[in-house]
Amino acid sequence: MMRILVAFEDLRYLYQDLLVKAILDSRPTLNVRSASLEDLATVLLHFEPHVVVCSQPSGAHPVGSGAWVQIPTDDPSEDYGRLARMCLDGEHWWTEGPPLSEVLAVIDETQERLHRERLSGDC
Repeated sequence: MMRILVAFEDLRYLYQDLLVKAILDSRPTLNVRSASLEDLATVLLHFEPHVVVCSQPSGAHPVGSGAWVQIPTDDPSEDYGRLARMCLDGEHWWTEGPPLSEVLAVIDETQERLHRERLSGDC
């Protein structure tokens, strides 16, 4: 079963909870968990998610996953402002938002690659 982890700052718990609910409503067969940023490293190690949706970049954590969606929540003047950084199996791109449909598309593609056993975990 594909595992998805959603993690944001405690201040953004409502956003985190809504995102978890939206993913589960759209993809009820997936194993979706949430974690605080404080517990992220531990949960990554034990849960071993295939997809991470988080406010932190993937490089901040040594555990790889098939896909990482970084949705920034801090200073919009840094880097690319409010653009989200998407990573799917080593492919990187920037996007605005992203809308739920784009997050779900990354989840679906990750699941497809997982089923074909072509998921390297390079994010």
